[in-house]
Amino acid sequence: MNMSQPASLTSVSLSDVGVRYLLLTEDQRTFKGRVLNLLGPPPPAAQFWALQGIGLTIHAGEVVGVVGRNGSGKSTLLRVMSGVIQPTTGSVAVKGQISPLLELGGALNGELTGRENAYLYGALFKFSREQMDELIPQIVAFSELGPFFDVPIKTYSSGMSARLAFSIATQMQPEILLLDEILSVGDEQFQKKSYLRIKKLIDRGSMVAMVSHSSEVIERLCTRVVYLLGGKIVADGKARPVIERYRRDSAATF
Repeated sequence: MNMSQPASLTSVSLSDVGVRYLLLTEDQRTFKGRVLNLLGPPPPAAQFWALQGIGLTIHAGEVVGVVGRNGSGKSTLLRVMSGVIQPTTGSVAVKGQISPLLELGGALNGELTGRENAYLYGALFKFSREQMDELIPQIVAFSELGPFFDVPIKTYSSGMSARLAFSIATQMQPEILLLDEILSVGDEQFQKKSYLRIKKLIDRGSMVAMVSHSSEVIERLCTRVVYLLGGKIVADGKARPVIERYRRDSAATF
């Protein structure tokens, strides 16, 4: 069942993207503080730029890893690509159907069963009931949830939720797959299955962008790596040299 657009149409392009957060003080956040501020001008809010001047284009068939220390803007970058966060400056152009796995089970409803979540997820991406009926057995088999597939996921462990979310999203064969640390959970066998599933998506022309604190995972799966530092791209190129630079920089800070 091939539900994708031609691979040549799939891409994500960011032009001069910046994301700014306002760091509000307690007086600016609380009701009491806002009332007191009516008596005089409030102090200006501090600003924090999570991303600055990001120019990046990823095409169909590319597997791009994003590395950087905590707070460098990795997760923010994926959220901008997915549309969860709108950039403060610049623009984002997406061609293709995006399936974002930006946090463990974050797209799942805890009150619903695994099966109900699968049908809900499918409906959001305009899959028919008949199409999902066809995919459900494969989702159950890949996730290895067995009878838990029909239990509310609020009873799941984080690993079970991650397996379910990954199984649903990848079984639907997305054109663009965004992964944020989703491969860091689960046992070794499930991780191997996940690697193979991602490689199959790549072979059929899907675009993959992923964040992981494991440079070994990035080097194993990605042909291209983007290195973020302080919200800016400081390196973008073939996996090994960019990862080696990231490791050198990280070692130099200790």
